[in-house]
Amino acid sequence: MKPWLRYLIAVAGGVALGVGGLWAVTAQGLSRGKIVNGPWQTALNYGIKSTDPLTRAAVARGGLLALPATETVYWQSNSDDRGAPLDGKCRYRLSGGALDTRWWSVTIYDEAGYLMPNAARIWSVNGAAVPVDARGRWMVSIAPTKPAQGGWLPSDAGRRFHLTLRMYNPGPRFMADPRTAALPQIVRLSCP
Repeated sequence: MKPWLRYLIAVAGGVALGVGGLWAVTAQGLSRGKIVNGPWQTALNYGIKSTDPLTRAAVARGGLLALPATETVYWQSNSDDRGAPLDGKCRYRLSGGALDTRWWSVTIYDEAGYLMPNAARIWSVNGAAVPVDARGRWMVSIAPTKPAQGGWLPSDAGRRFHLTLRMYNPGPRFMADPRTAALPQIVRLSCP
């Protein structure tokens, strides 16, 4: 074998191993500095100048336009409160109370990270639009069919999904200990 061909094979192999390794490491998402709170997880080390290169790569791979945690905290969940994967054919109750933040939203995405396709063209709910009861609690259904009453976030019966909770300008109580903050519950009600 000619020397230049060996060199070319070695370089191509090195590039393939490097890219494959980076892809595998960044597939773990924001696992460096990960914070878990019920079914939700986040990290607070993104969107800042001192962010390490692997976290920057995970943010870029996930397509997250990350602001620093002092401005926005991004929580992700791909499971319900019991740890089961979120499935579009099931019916869930997303509920909670006031969050220690200026404004919040929950958005539904398919497994590829795109907005969940649905005929109603509803992809998100937010704290300014969900009705609150006398106790200050709110509730939204996540299901492929619209409920008789209340808020609704449509899922696709043939797809798994994940949710992103965005908390804009989180408050000092939240920032003191995000692991124990009151976040929305994701409860599976039924599954055909």
